[in-house]
Amino acid sequence: MKVRKIFIALLFLAVILTTKTNAVGPEITATSGVVIDCIDGKILYSKNMEEKLYPASLTNILTAILVVENCNMQDTVVISQSAISNVQPGYLTSKMKTGETFTVQQLLNLLLISSYSDVSNALAEHIAGSTEIFTEMMNNKAKEIGCTNSNFVNSNGEHDTNHYSTAKDLALIAKYAMQFDEIKSIAQKTEFSLPATEFYTSLDRNYYTTNEMLKSSSSNYYKYAKGIKAAFTTPAGNCLITYSIKNDIPLVAVVLKSTTQNSRYTDAKSILEYSYDNNVLRTIAKSGTNLQTLNVKKGTQETKKLNAILENNIIAVVKKENENANVEPKISINNNLKAPIEKGTVIGKVSYEIEGKTYTSNLIAESNVEKSHKGLVFLLIFLSLLLLLGGLRIRAVYKRKKVLKKIRKK
Repeated sequence: MKVRKIFIALLFLAVILTTKTNAVGPEITATSGVVIDCIDGKILYSKNMEEKLYPASLTNILTAILVVENCNMQDTVVISQSAISNVQPGYLTSKMKTGETFTVQQLLNLLLISSYSDVSNALAEHIAGSTEIFTEMMNNKAKEIGCTNSNFVNSNGEHDTNHYSTAKDLALIAKYAMQFDEIKSIAQKTEFSLPATEFYTSLDRNYYTTNEMLKSSSSNYYKYAKGIKAAFTTPAGNCLITYSIKNDIPLVAVVLKSTTQNSRYTDAKSILEYSYDNNVLRTIAKSGTNLQTLNVKKGTQETKKLNAILENNIIAVVKKENENANVEPKISINNNLKAPIEKGTVIGKVSYEIEGKTYTSNLIAESNVEKSHKGLVFLLIFLSLLLLLGGLRIRAVYKRKKVLKKIRKK
């Protein structure tokens, strides 16, 4: 009995050790990390992705979202004294002066390329009137995006124990941000300059990205990277959000609290390459594909046969082993479908399920279906016959009465 118990205990330990050794994905120095695809947000790699950590200036990505959603790029922003003076000691400022006027676009460039607290303060004040109201907007937006473990108390990521997020939440924020061309374009830049003004006459306000993945001269350069931001504070450690495209697959990688400045880049490269190596972009179904041919009620003989075609491409990031796996469509046609139907009308839906996720698209009419008037013609013929027969009967009755009248006269 004792030997049996020891054997079971050893077997249980072996299972635990094997599970730990065979952990999915590469080991990284970062406390937390995640990779999601930007097509439908599928998680391709994760490590402690829901652990609450400090995001530092990665916060600026959420600030940038609110900027593009609430401002015209050519709107002007007057720099206030409070935007500059409310920067915590030890954090960088951009050499902007009180009273200077810049466009939203200029400040958005600074916000994303560098990490200057006065810039985010100025944009927050411009949009909401105060940084306090702006942080309310930030938290509401984060919830709208799908964040569940984040709380923001400032627009720039200056350290506060109540200012936190997770790798997963930040990945969702970054994925959302990449739908805006303005943010996507700026996130790839490596430098930007502010012009001289009456308040600041020198031409030395040149700003450079701290994201070495974008610098071709750096050993940390990653040719597939298209942004977005590197960040650091002592409590947050070395953090990075990367947006990259390889093999036509757009991905977002987040690493939080990597051990060194360089390791955040090696961590990000490692989990991105792992994700690209193990996944492919698959077109499950192409728009215009005929999925079902219907006989439409009350359609003319020439047009009643109708093809239900796919409205949009259905594309997904799937594991390599599922690149050619059979995926059957589940088709649902609208009830009481009858003529007339115009080409392009939604007549149903189709769904495909793969790797536990369901992808759907509308089915639309490939051609017009004209209403048949055959029943109306038959009805008119029938009524005409009734009228004719009625008329003949009336005529016969009239003639009969006329004959009878003549007979009576005789």
